[in-house]
Amino acid sequence: MALNDTKRRSARRLYLHTDMTRKEIAETVHVTEKTLRRWIEKYGWDKLKEAESITRRQLLNDAYKQLKRINEHIETNLDGIPNKEMSDAKAVIRKEIEALSDSPLHIYIEVVEELIGYVQSHRPKELKSVAALVNDFIEAKAKEKNISV
Repeated sequence: MALNDTKRRSARRLYLHTDMTRKEIAETVHVTEKTLRRWIEKYGWDKLKEAESITRRQLLNDAYKQLKRINEHIETNLDGIPNKEMSDAKAVIRKEIEALSDSPLHIYIEVVEELIGYVQSHRPKELKSVAALVNDFIEAKAKEKNISV
């Protein structure tokens, strides 16, 4: 691979995945700012950067914000009781959240609830220690996802 190709690939990676300025990128890969600008225009890096900035995490955060606003609207304007329109909106957003989540916390909770039921039925002496481990697991998963439980 030619040296210029290596520099261009490095510059592209830095441009798309860091907050470095054009000047910093040019200096880092040892090209002029003019060369970097030409690559950005020729290969459409601005469009790529824009597309990559809309991540699953961002979409998920947006969905949580929308759900929060719907809940606030229900509490403020509907005396805490959702009408059909608000219930439908909540259902749509919950589905979106579930689809966007890498591993939705509610799935973990459902599985460990079944596990605890099994342990209670088949190994009741171990229930206390298993329940403590399950609680630690759920809290760790929630912390990973910045969710309070």
